[in-house]
Amino acid sequence: MLREYKVFRLQRLLFVSLVLVAVLISHKSYAEDPVAICGEPWPPFLYESINAEDDRKDVTGVHLENFRLIKEMTGLDFDFSILPWKRCLHDVENYSKPGDQEIAIDASFSLERAQKYFLVGPIYAIGTAVFYSRNRFPDGPYSERFGRVVSTITDMQDFSICGMLGWNYESYYVEHGIPRSVKVIETPAGFQGGLNMVSSNHCDLLEVHPANVIGSIVTGELEMPDDISCRKLKVDPEPFFLMVSRSSPRAQELVARLSTAIIELKGTLNWKTVSTAGAEQNLSVPDFLKKCS
Repeated sequence: MLREYKVFRLQRLLFVSLVLVAVLISHKSYAEDPVAICGEPWPPFLYESINAEDDRKDVTGVHLENFRLIKEMTGLDFDFSILPWKRCLHDVENYSKPGDQEIAIDASFSLERAQKYFLVGPIYAIGTAVFYSRNRFPDGPYSERFGRVVSTITDMQDFSICGMLGWNYESYYVEHGIPRSVKVIETPAGFQGGLNMVSSNHCDLLEVHPANVIGSIVTGELEMPDDISCRKLKVDPEPFFLMVSRSSPRAQELVARLSTAIIELKGTLNWKTVSTAGAEQNLSVPDFLKKCS
């Protein structure tokens, strides 16, 4: 998967360069139509908060701050919606008219997705960790096969694994060598459901990004079970992308403009990351989670 991703990056750079030249020459603009972007709850990047004035739920998060900067550079307006992930992907793939979901956000890489959508980014990359119950594994989950406490995704293969419904776990088998006989027990109940399953011994391990767990706690969407702990995994930070509908008539223009803006903005201090957003908001992070982040 890593080799395939590197090949994809080279192909995408060439594609974006060619498209950008074409856009500059023709400059056929659809900027009067806002770009509809959907994603699942993904705090602190994208989540809903209650508006104190009218009790209405507003979409907020790190992404909205960054896309205000992108709007200033591109002239594009963006409308964010939070949807179930599978519905978001379906709507983007089947885009047919202005107002339909045109971009899915916070997507991990796979060859299938790279063939089905235009990928833009990565917009960020975050590390991952394995979460477990201290009641069951007081000294951490120990792998007899590898003779160590779990420190890589490969080490997880002799444990029962929980996961999130709709997430992409293909890399477990293709990149990390976990046998396909090891099935991920998926929950539709988000981080709360996954961690509750670990706490109640329905599975041994849950591999997720600590940044999302921290964001869920801070936004009040997650109440951490008392027995849960975590261990940082030795893997490269996972990149996340925008996925632009190939059915959109302005798909190539969006790819070129967004790619150019993101590359430029990520090199500035104005671009928000999990770390900078947390520091600005003075977020309180549980001590054990700091070791996993």
